[in-house]
Order: sequence, then structure tokens, then C-alpha cells
Amino acid sequence: MTKITFLQKFKMSTITTFRWFLALTFFMYGGAKIYPGQFSTGDFTFDSTRDSAMQLAWHFFGYSDTYNLFIACGEITAALLLLIPRTATLGNIIYLPIIVNITIIDYCFNIPALGISSLLTCMSVSLLLFEYSKLKMIFISHPLGNKDLIQSTKSKKQVTLN
Repeated sequence: MTKITFLQKFKMSTITTFRWFLALTFFMYGGAKIYPGQFSTGDFTFDSTRDSAMQLAWHFFGYSDTYNLFIACGEITAALLLLIPRTATLGNIIYLPIIVNITIIDYCFNIPALGISSLLTCMSVSLLLFEYSKLKMIFISHPLGNKDLIQSTKSKKQVTLN
């Protein structure tokens, strides 16, 4: 096996491993929000001298079942799209803002899951960097804006119908 072949296989293995790890993690997070519920519900009295910021955040997020279902659907949708190779980039584009939001919440409210959310954020960013050329072609390059391409597609033949 040549060095280039090895590097290509290593890159594809890394991408696949990252995609599956991200997807499985979000399936667990999304499922936890649906049943039995990841966040605290019920009566809540916050005592800032005794209670933690995490308790405040958990009760806040647990207040609305609709919000929990919305977040769960976003996480599960991103996970499903990541598992399918043709939709993996779209899944990661959906995944990244969700996991960045989770990471910021973990950081701001001292939630112990900061390590795993930071890892997931780094993996998601890495996947986007692996797909840089594809994303550049979609979002930055404008092949239809190139005048040479437009002129070369014009046909000089005319058809007359009687």
C-alpha cells in the first residue's frame, strides 16, 4: 500500500468514525430529551446561596415539553443525516450550531458534560474542514457567475419550425 493510499484510507476512516460517533451521541441526547426527559420538571424554587447554576439551567430547559421535543427533533435529524453518506455534510451543518450552543451552555452554567461537548464540537468542526473543498464550491465559488462558462453554453444554431 502506498503512502497516498494509506492517507486516503486513514482520512476516510477518520471521517466515518467521527460521523458515527457524533450521530450515536446525538441519538442518545435526543432520546434522553424525549423519554424519560433529560431536564428537571415540576416545582422549582431557586436559592442562589445553595443551588447550582446547573440546577437553574436544567429547570429552565425542563419547563417546556415543546422546547425539549424541538431540540430532540433537531438532534435526531442531524444524527440521521450524519449516518447517510450522501447527506452527512448537511447533517454536520445542522449539527454544528446545536453542539456549539450546548458547549456554551455547559461552559456558562458549569455543567460537567463540558468535556464531551467540547470534543463533539471539535469533531464537527474537523468534519467541516475535511469537506472544505465541497463547501467552498457550494458557498463561496460561483461557477454560474463566470462569464466564460455562460458564453460557452450558448448555442449558435437556430431551429425554424414550419
